[in-house]
Amino acid sequence: MFKQAFIGALSLVMALSAETAVQAQELTGRQIMDESSNRHDLPREFEELDMTLAENGNVFEERQLRRFSLEGDGGLFKYLTVFDEPAGVKGVALLSWQNKGRSDDQWTYLPAVSRKLKRTAGSSKRKPFLGTDFTYEDMTSDDRDDFSYERLADSEVDGEATFVVKAVPIGEDVKKETGYAWRIFNLSKETYFIVQVDFFDRREKHSKVQRNFDPVVVTEQAMRPKRTLMTTLDKNTSTEMIVKARSLEEEMVDEKMFQHRWITTGKYMR
Repeated sequence: MFKQAFIGALSLVMALSAETAVQAQELTGRQIMDESSNRHDLPREFEELDMTLAENGNVFEERQLRRFSLEGDGGLFKYLTVFDEPAGVKGVALLSWQNKGRSDDQWTYLPAVSRKLKRTAGSSKRKPFLGTDFTYEDMTSDDRDDFSYERLADSEVDGEATFVVKAVPIGEDVKKETGYAWRIFNLSKETYFIVQVDFFDRREKHSKVQRNFDPVVVTEQAMRPKRTLMTTLDKNTSTEMIVKARSLEEEMVDEKMFQHRWITTGKYMR
């Protein structure tokens, strides 16, 4: 009797696993990206990070920064990145507001230059942000309606089975402003966590690679990397970010933090 029950339970598990595998095979590129967002997007988040800039493997600058994100109406996010060290970048901030159906609003605050935030417009979003391997457009998340998502053949990264999805801009604003012809996403088939992103510039040349290492579960299904590495291939430069602290608590992220006045009055500083 016990043996029959065990065999029955095992058969059920195998059947469910086979059904899940079939469902995964049938997913479209857009469905894979939607599932990743459903699992890993969080309504608010605060991080403290160490950033290292390197060229040819040699570190030439170390920085400390904070990042804030908050989900607003319609699932649209606002982001704030603030540099605390070293002195040359202390107080520099990048504010981004995600928009629906048009390009994001983005401003840079350079307190040594002006007490007003300067809008980042048009093709300027293709430029490197503050000497890093991240561009201004890399510092926000995508409105998935602005891209087409094509599922490519499954692959693996460092032995981990991955979905592979090609993202091509279709939104008029994005096509005009982006620095990329397309990007290739590798997502874990088990967790839908983005393991690697390959960037192809407007000349369709493979220009950059972003790797997300050591993912940890921060709440329920949501995962975050402990370490992110962006590499610019032709220049052999890299920007590494390591998370020192993280909070998902309401008191750490408030709507007021994403307003110009909160920044220009110096309240964003420690």
